[in-house]
Amino acid sequence: MITALILIIIFIIVLFFWYFAPFSLWYKAKLSGIEAGLGNMAKMRLQSIPHELIISNLIKANNAGLPVKSSELMQNYLAGVNIENVVDSAIRAKNAGISLNFNNIAKHYLAKVDTDRIIHALITAHNAGINTDINELASFYLSNVDIIKIVDAAVSAKNAGYEHITLQILKEHNLSNGNVIKAVNAYIAAKEAHYNEITFKEIAAIDLTELDVTDAVNRSINPVVIETDLIKGICADGIEIQLKLKLTVRADLKNIIGGANEQTVFARVNEYLTTEIGRTENHQEVLRNPYELAQKVQLKELGRATAFEILSVDVSNINVGKDIQAKLLKERAKANAEKAKTEYIKAEEKVQKAMASAFLDGNLSVNDYQKIQNTEADTKMRKDISNSIKKDKK
Repeated sequence: MITALILIIIFIIVLFFWYFAPFSLWYKAKLSGIEAGLGNMAKMRLQSIPHELIISNLIKANNAGLPVKSSELMQNYLAGVNIENVVDSAIRAKNAGISLNFNNIAKHYLAKVDTDRIIHALITAHNAGINTDINELASFYLSNVDIIKIVDAAVSAKNAGYEHITLQILKEHNLSNGNVIKAVNAYIAAKEAHYNEITFKEIAAIDLTELDVTDAVNRSINPVVIETDLIKGICADGIEIQLKLKLTVRADLKNIIGGANEQTVFARVNEYLTTEIGRTENHQEVLRNPYELAQKVQLKELGRATAFEILSVDVSNINVGKDIQAKLLKERAKANAEKAKTEYIKAEEKVQKAMASAFLDGNLSVNDYQKIQNTEADTKMRKDISNSIKKDKK
């Protein structure tokens, strides 16, 4: 009887250490200086919590100096937390000199926050001396903000000495579908080029348009040369002048939003040049000094209130076009000749009608009519001979 009782007790002990509290894991925890507790291990089995997962993460946390209890791991596991992920995140933060509470990280994990991205962003911000915490970054993440990008942008701004560009400002720009990295880099480039009057708010506004903010800032820093189409104007002497201009322009960031584009600048230059050429008495004046016209264009500040500032104007090509006055005179002479011919035909018709009326009235005989016809034929013959002689002389 006693023997049977002893065997039953031995069986219960073996069953306990094999099923409810694996001795090997308990002993492993013991060697690592962790008091896992046989009761806790039995509780894990009853709650279907994997022993290996809890003990291995408990040992990992203990070795990293992270104060975590087995009961905390069990509780968060049952709540649906990936405890291995959270423990690794907490250890990463601790190694970076950031003290985080395990339960706080687990809370954000349960709120569907990507704790890996949060910790990465937090460590980056901490290393750069940017003041933030896990709760602020988690709230940004839940607002659909790309926390990696805004932290990287904030680091770039801080390293360049522009600490007034805060995470909150960058969050608002990111939520507006702005490219925070591009906007910050463009702002830094503008400031380095001594564009001191520009603000980050203005740069961000450009970034929110269809314009490429990087290209806009580059064009404000590095002027570009654009060539106009062929411009035509007629001088007072009737001679057409054709020319092209090369404009060195720089983007005006203050007016780039809503400001007129290149085509408007071209149209203004075209209109002004056409007017100035028309005021010139003789086309030779323009040919002798075409750069005087270019200087007038520059002094006129035709880029005012547009997205561009005209820095210099050069004549790239100039030609003499049509003699409009001569063409007009020729057309006028042709028109006069046609008019005279029409009047002559009308006069002949009147003569024919008068002669017909004279016949009918008996005021004109056949002999008189033949004399008139002979006189006209003689006159026509003399005129034809005269024209022939003139041609031969030429």
